[in-house]
Amino acid sequence: MITTKKLYELFESQWLMQRQNPGGESPYLKKRLLGFVGTINILDALNLAKEGVLKLKIGNGAVQVRTVDFTDVNPEELTPADAADILDDAGFTGCEFAVDAETGRLKLAALDVNVKWLQIYGDLAAALRFGNCQFKQGKGSYLWASMDGDLKSAAETENWEENTEITNESTLGAPVKVTIPGKRSGTSFVLTDRISSRSAQQMINGGIWLSGSETEPERYEPPSPSDSETRRVDVFTFSKIFDKNNNSLGSEAFVRERMYIGCVGRVIRSGGAGSFNDSEYSLTADSYTDEGIEKSSPRISDYTQSQWEALGMNNVIVTDWENA
Repeated sequence: MITTKKLYELFESQWLMQRQNPGGESPYLKKRLLGFVGTINILDALNLAKEGVLKLKIGNGAVQVRTVDFTDVNPEELTPADAADILDDAGFTGCEFAVDAETGRLKLAALDVNVKWLQIYGDLAAALRFGNCQFKQGKGSYLWASMDGDLKSAAETENWEENTEITNESTLGAPVKVTIPGKRSGTSFVLTDRISSRSAQQMINGGIWLSGSETEPERYEPPSPSDSETRRVDVFTFSKIFDKNNNSLGSEAFVRERMYIGCVGRVIRSGGAGSFNDSEYSLTADSYTDEGIEKSSPRISDYTQSQWEALGMNNVIVTDWENA
């Protein structure tokens, strides 16, 4: 029996981020990844034999690497149906590719409905528009994580609309004022991280990122002023495991997660002295829709240690995305 309950707020020390699907849909909430619609040209993402490499991870399973052969279709006028057939024949396990009935887009879904994290990445994944990417404008949809104590600070500000005052006439002659409280419209937050990541910068800011070669340097080009594309990401911040309940029979360890859906913002360099700089992520998460209900970020979840281990978070993060 718990006799005393003490709730402590600890500073988040870890965070991860994932691109949203095209159309501003959360992969985490919908448990699917969406790609292109209509017809596209993916020839630049293939070799001379019209083959491309795709990497895929379902939940906390092993990374699956396959060479996909597009010689049986026209890669210059590829349709979602042709792509789904080719990818399904590539030998990936634990998932299926199809055409999404709702949007007409290429879709990747896990066979196990309990899987929360789906990742597909590489230049071919970007060309197929997973993660709302294009070729050389992303690496697909995967989890970018800062999980080794690199997060320096996290500051959050709730956004509220102004109160509205309405004056009504009264039968007694004196006006009656009614105040309608402003609605909480979302959250703005700033993360300062020691890690400088071209991938994270591109996820939020956009632009072109070329990984380089033996003769060419790695290069990043910010988006042009005329680029009006809206890029949205889902962000999750975590505390470390700590004691939630202090009682006479022991304590319960848990992890606190804050989930921000559909963030927009920017990444800039900040602080630092000498030759070192930090990366500052200034993001805003407005309201979002989950199962037909409007909600506001962040959603705060307290996982017990067993629940957290069941998510397999320790084995979800991929580390080979940069050169995929």
